[in-house]
Amino acid sequence: MPKWIDLNQVDDEDIIVSKNRLSYNADSDQVSVVSAAAPFQAGENDFLDVMEPAKKSMTIFFLIDVSGSMKGTKIGSLNSTMEELLPSLIGVGEASTDVKIAVMKFSTQVEWITPEPVRIEEYQYWNRLEAEGLTFMGDAFMELSRKLSRSSFLSSPSLSFAPVIFLLSDGSPNDDWKKGLKTLKENRWFQHGLKIALGIGSQVNMEVLREFTGNDELAVQARNADQLRELIKLMAITSSQIGSRSLALVDNRSPEPTASGQGFVRMNTSAVNSGGTAPTEELVANAKQQVLVEEIRMGTRDILGEAVDLDAVDYDEGW
Repeated sequence: MPKWIDLNQVDDEDIIVSKNRLSYNADSDQVSVVSAAAPFQAGENDFLDVMEPAKKSMTIFFLIDVSGSMKGTKIGSLNSTMEELLPSLIGVGEASTDVKIAVMKFSTQVEWITPEPVRIEEYQYWNRLEAEGLTFMGDAFMELSRKLSRSSFLSSPSLSFAPVIFLLSDGSPNDDWKKGLKTLKENRWFQHGLKIALGIGSQVNMEVLREFTGNDELAVQARNADQLRELIKLMAITSSQIGSRSLALVDNRSPEPTASGQGFVRMNTSAVNSGGTAPTEELVANAKQQVLVEEIRMGTRDILGEAVDLDAVDYDEGW
């Protein structure tokens, strides 16, 4: 059974100030903590690396469809759920981690509700959204890609975890969403982030949401207001907890594919020494995604029940 190394259990000064890294020695099948004195070159493209951060940070992005089809009970239920959710996000990260929130609404226009990411403790009042217009999801993807940069929304001086990105929509895009998503997928922050999506009601294009997450099990569909409320809370809190922790999945077995079909190195924690090479961001991202898939699968089963024939479900109950 795979185990987790929690880097938050290692002294913060070793991990943050000295920029130590978790490493793996393939010859001895052992994990070690590599000090700053050990040979390691971050390189200009090490997008998660910064010098001597005082604190770690992680941003959860909400991309919310406010097109005309969301009018009425749907947007009302979403507003009420977000009001309930905000206090629940306080404390999802460790004491050494700042969890921030960034909120975008999109319809015919794309607009950031938060001009920049805000610490969740400071963002406890939800401005209720109204619905109108078309669904320009491609424009929303392009705008998100522009903000996923050290020169923009991710300019925190601290060591940043890859973001959590939560897409909520009830329809189909009215613009060139494939072009926008292609651009977004070329962004390294997006590549390494945790992507989740919630489809609202029976008219949502779930294929688009699955393409966004890159994993079918991280795109979930709500059929009524009660499910909407429970699924938003489950997905937002679970992804934030996993995304804001320094974790690496470890085992002594051979490399094997994750749920998304991409392989990652599995490591044994039997000893600590000074050898080995630093694990890649891809390894950690794939490991976190695998755990997120397992947690969402269990949680949605409790909310939605066992496997459901979606064609036979009476969607939009109460909407």
